[in-house]
Amino acid sequence: MVDLHIHSVCSDGSDTYIEILKKAESLGIEYISITDHDNCKVYEEIEKDNISKYYSGNLICGVEMQANLLGFSIELLGYAVNYKVINEEIKTLFLPFEKINEEELKRLYQKCIDVGMKFNGNPLEDYKSSGYYYATEYLHDKMKENIANKRFVPDEESWERESIFFKRHTSNKNSLFYVDESDLIPSVENVIKVIKKAGGFVFIPHIYQYEENAELILNELVDNYEIDGIECYYPTFTKEQTDYLLKFCKMKNKYISGGTDYHGSNRPGINLGVGLGNMNVQYEEVKDWIEKV
Repeated sequence: MVDLHIHSVCSDGSDTYIEILKKAESLGIEYISITDHDNCKVYEEIEKDNISKYYSGNLICGVEMQANLLGFSIELLGYAVNYKVINEEIKTLFLPFEKINEEELKRLYQKCIDVGMKFNGNPLEDYKSSGYYYATEYLHDKMKENIANKRFVPDEESWERESIFFKRHTSNKNSLFYVDESDLIPSVENVIKVIKKAGGFVFIPHIYQYEENAELILNELVDNYEIDGIECYYPTFTKEQTDYLLKFCKMKNKYISGGTDYHGSNRPGINLGVGLGNMNVQYEEVKDWIEKV
């Protein structure tokens, strides 16, 4: 079994690397990759430790990086990267995390006000002491405090879950809640350039999270950029979606990957290795590129 999409406390996961490694060991997962958002800080910690105390399997250095494509906010996975190169390049590639969060909050808040939403208190000020990692998650919860705001959100899932609201609205150009982040996050070209400079493979994760824009984004990336592979196995993918991506990879000569996007208790129900209980990605599926690592 492999799980090549995992988040730790170095981004928005709840588990330390030690907790992740111990869980992977207990589950018999042969290969894992900790792919924190926009940083490889966890590998600075790991290098100082002897991880064989916790895990007898194989750890592939990874990262998940936000990028701008055609006005959409998407993400790319980098595998087998030199973490020191990633951490150094990120200093100039990305604005400070706090700055991005602050700007996203301001812009999304204004969109909400423009459609007629009402908020308790002053979200722009209150966020600073809220303890939330992401400003958009904070504002979504503030939105839900006033049930009257629900009439402005087109679907129940977006009202209930910030992650869905972000994909369907905040990063969707067709939504009233779309936030243009093109000046806040790097272009796909620059993200790929950094991953390649770090000696890594570039993979497209969770493509169907982009819903009606998924096909557009997938084809734009594969046809015009140096993409090595696609995450074909993901907890929320249907069998039909996975089968399509597997055939797509074969047709386009791309590598296959799979991961649970594990966040620990910050994403309840998603378990290491098995996702929603529907995953069991085998080494044979990914060995053609992992053997090159």
